[in-house]
Amino acid sequence: MKRMIMTLTMALVFTISAQAFSYSSARSRALFLTDKMAYELNLTDDQYDACYEINLDYMLNISVQGDLFGNYWSLRNQELSYVLSPSQYRVFLATEYFYRPISWVSNKFHFLIYDRYPKNRFFRSAPRVYDTYRGGNRTYNHSAYQGRSFIGKDKNNKVIDRQPANRKSNVGSNNTPQLTRREAIKESRNNTERQRAQFSQRSQSQNNAPAGGNSNRGSFGGSKKR
Repeated sequence: MKRMIMTLTMALVFTISAQAFSYSSARSRALFLTDKMAYELNLTDDQYDACYEINLDYMLNISVQGDLFGNYWSLRNQELSYVLSPSQYRVFLATEYFYRPISWVSNKFHFLIYDRYPKNRFFRSAPRVYDTYRGGNRTYNHSAYQGRSFIGKDKNNKVIDRQPANRKSNVGSNNTPQLTRREAIKESRNNTERQRAQFSQRSQSQNNAPAGGNSNRGSFGGSKKR
């Protein structure tokens, strides 16, 4: 009986250690996820660096299924609220593969972002901190990101200053940005419905347009044969 208990204990320890992400594995997944966040949310370089650090810390602190949506996941989302602007944070909340990037399927970890993008697809080069940051910002009682300014340039090379969605609370408090995930999802769905309605109206308008353009001038190339 004693030997059986020891065997089961060793098997459990092996299972837990096997599920934990190595540094290289966490690093590659954090890079892939953050690259897609940078693409869809139009992150500045400073935001890109910070989001990579936050995502890497989250990956490094996952060992078992219970870690997926535990304290480190809550801290990750709160830290991101210090980095992302209100509009970016709304999209983040409403996008499942950003908000809950890892799920538990068939007794193993599953990365939702791989269902959205091929594994070899990258939109930007690695963040500047990729070779230097090895995790650890979450070991402090204060946030490494709260109060920072995330200045960068947009696609037109215009300097922009991303004001964070949350600049009030400290890590460990229960304060969160005023916008809830339910509100963000509702807003996202409303925007999608509006876009579909606008597209439908444009399509209907084009279908109802007179053939050949303006009827007062006749059809294009419609000169009569003599």
